[in-house]
Amino acid sequence: MRKVFWVLFLFYIAVFAYADIRIKSVDEAIRIGLENNREIKTKLLEIMSANASIKSSFADLVLPSLNLSFKFSTFDPATLERGITKVSSVKIVTNVVTNVFGVFTNLAFQMEEKVVTNVFWDNYSLGIGIAYRVPYLAPFGLDLGFNSYWLQVRNRELVELQYQKLISEYIHNVKLAYYNYLFAKELSKIAIETDRRLEENVRIAEANFKAGIFSDLELIRAKVQLANNKPALFSSQNNVRLQKINLLLLLGIDVSKVDEVEIDGNVDEVKREFLDEVISFDEGRRRVIENNLDLKILRKLVDIAKVSKDVSLSANKPTFSLFFNYSYEFKKTNSMDNERVWTDSWVAGFQVNIPISELVPISKSYANMESADYSVQRAEYNYANALNSILGQLEQVRLKCSEGLENIRAQKANVEQARRFLEIITTRYRFGSASTLDLIDAQIAYQQAEVNLLSAWISYTSSALGLRKLLGEVR
Repeated sequence: MRKVFWVLFLFYIAVFAYADIRIKSVDEAIRIGLENNREIKTKLLEIMSANASIKSSFADLVLPSLNLSFKFSTFDPATLERGITKVSSVKIVTNVVTNVFGVFTNLAFQMEEKVVTNVFWDNYSLGIGIAYRVPYLAPFGLDLGFNSYWLQVRNRELVELQYQKLISEYIHNVKLAYYNYLFAKELSKIAIETDRRLEENVRIAEANFKAGIFSDLELIRAKVQLANNKPALFSSQNNVRLQKINLLLLLGIDVSKVDEVEIDGNVDEVKREFLDEVISFDEGRRRVIENNLDLKILRKLVDIAKVSKDVSLSANKPTFSLFFNYSYEFKKTNSMDNERVWTDSWVAGFQVNIPISELVPISKSYANMESADYSVQRAEYNYANALNSILGQLEQVRLKCSEGLENIRAQKANVEQARRFLEIITTRYRFGSASTLDLIDAQIAYQQAEVNLLSAWISYTSSALGLRKLLGEVR
């Protein structure tokens, strides 16, 4: 029973936690999304992997290779048996003889047979080896290890730029979804306000009809217009929900909790943020070349292609190495003895490796250098083409921003005129001096003016966000 209680308690805690989700600003939405986005986390792991590759390459460049070995070996019984030999040797034996004539030494030859073991069942050895490749070509930029290290550094910088681009695009998409949700709420408010006015029209028409001021035709017109507005009202409310779901999907929030997530925001703040995004083409071109992430990535690819060419070039250069090897073995020191002792020895030297085959013009290194030349040219062409394309997009978006601001100014004036006209017709309608048709026309004109102004803001905001993205200034 107690277990069931705790399960229910944790369940209600989880539900309560979801119910408390409240997104108060676009910055908070971005923070939530960045914390939940798995693709961004994956790209971070790629950066960490690139850092590890740099450390590995740096170690190869500056550190010697150190090897420590221990060896134990044994042989099969047949080999051990064959390793036992009998060695016959002639031994000179001296005898001292004393007689009346004096002391004499006699020499005699004696055959001696000895069992010698040349192979043992247990064999041991210890060893340590140190080797260091001298990067003598590093100051000239022709050292293989040096260029390999810089290639890893450039690869890490490329991954970092790709990470920045991923972040920038994600922030751009979140902002666009967040602002679309706010604008959808404003469009819904227009539809709700229009519905309220149309209901008021029906009440006035009914009152005037009962007073004999309006005919039944005027009343029918008011009711028909109210009914005609209902689909637009429902559609606007559904659009708000759909825009909210789209935002939650981007943020990694369970869309089944759409009714439990509150999203705050004010369209006026959005308008103030994008009040004036108009820039000159020359200024935009300068900022694009400096900050555009796509161009930064392509420039980095040019650098990588050049360093890769240097790697291919340095692969056919001679290498100089210093080495030192020390060994400690348990072995015989005399071939005729069976006793073994631990014996040490060492060797040191200087080695030059000249890749003669790679100096031939038809070698693999020359082919790789030729391929690297093409890769550099291709990377430079890709950058030039991308720059030209992005500058074309810059001009389009820049003109759209200018057009959008002019459209907003024109729609603001139109809204003011439509509001004033609606106020006049509404006053006349109340006193029966204007028909339902006149009022409906005025209300439709005002509603359309409001929708047109909001649509102009939506289009302009989208263009302004696109301009910031091209400039590499999404924030």
